[in-house]
Amino acid sequence: MKSFFTRQTEPFVYHKYYLLLQKRWAEKMKRVTDGLSKTKLIWGLLFFTVLTSGYLIYNLYRTFYKEAEVAAASKIKTIN
Repeated sequence: MKSFFTRQTEPFVYHKYYLLLQKRWAEKMKRVTDGLSKTKLIWGLLFFTVLTSGYLIYNLYRTFYKEAEVAAASKIKTIN
């Protein structure tokens, strides 16, 4: 049986614009965070993690509990 996953023989090459954008973003973030201490960086990371986790939990709650309620009758006419 032939394997589904074959080892890649040549290295993956990213597009030059992607690499340029990645480099510029890294340089900008480096300039923004240069003056911050390690403690402030850790607090910023914790804040970002808590904020995004809260948003995820809110979306999951809204999806499973709020939208599970009975919706009003649709005004769309069906074609028979």
